[in-house]
Amino acid sequence: MTVEFALSPDTMWDVDIDAMAGATQAAGFSALGLVVGGADEKAAAAFDTAGLRCHELMALLFTGRDDTVLRHAARLATSAAAVRAEWVVATFLAPLGGQTLDLIKRSADVFAEAGARLAVEFSPLGGVPSIDAALEVVEAAGPERAGVLIDSWHFFRGGAPWEQLEQVPLDRVAYVQLADALPPASDDAMSETAHRRALPGQGELDLARFVGTLRDRGYDGLVSVEVLNDELRRRPLELPQAAMAATVPYWR
Repeated sequence: MTVEFALSPDTMWDVDIDAMAGATQAAGFSALGLVVGGADEKAAAAFDTAGLRCHELMALLFTGRDDTVLRHAARLATSAAAVRAEWVVATFLAPLGGQTLDLIKRSADVFAEAGARLAVEFSPLGGVPSIDAALEVVEAAGPERAGVLIDSWHFFRGGAPWEQLEQVPLDRVAYVQLADALPPASDDAMSETAHRRALPGQGELDLARFVGTLRDRGYDGLVSVEVLNDELRRRPLELPQAAMAATVPYWR
């Protein structure tokens, strides 16, 4: 069983896209994510030069306001088409309801026209707190147009039952985001997830069990390393090599 490795972007990076694409490819990654503001023709050219794919575009926020969500979806779809992004990440600030599920379907239709699908990210900080809740969103969007994004930080910090990871249909999984976590320094979960993640193996999460559960079930999809860390974001060009070295041993 072989997985493919990608690198998720940090929205706070201040780095030349050509240099970042080159460093990502040199580290052995085959794909790099982008944020919507940086997904343009220059980025597409940098990816082509480095031989990389854009696997994810950040991010569509479901806030409960239809007009705002659909306008942003249209902007993201244009960017996704420009860089041939495979997935557009969706996060949920508002709780799910009938109106939200309809809006999800409409957004997925917009992305489908651009050749992208919706990566539904569950989080204990939002309206879709678990894998099971994310599966509900995927069914609303249509499994051919959406998949569950399983982020290790959100899985552990949300206290999701292991049974959900053990039972999620693998054909409903978009991809996995992998990161470790430093011991909490405060009760501010948003600050913890945005600033205090760690390279795999350098925190307190039981990533061996997390990865082992997926490997034992035969997962062989995309694994995207997402380390949002104040210290590392000051040295973004060093991250790809460090991230690859820390991640590969879990999947051998």
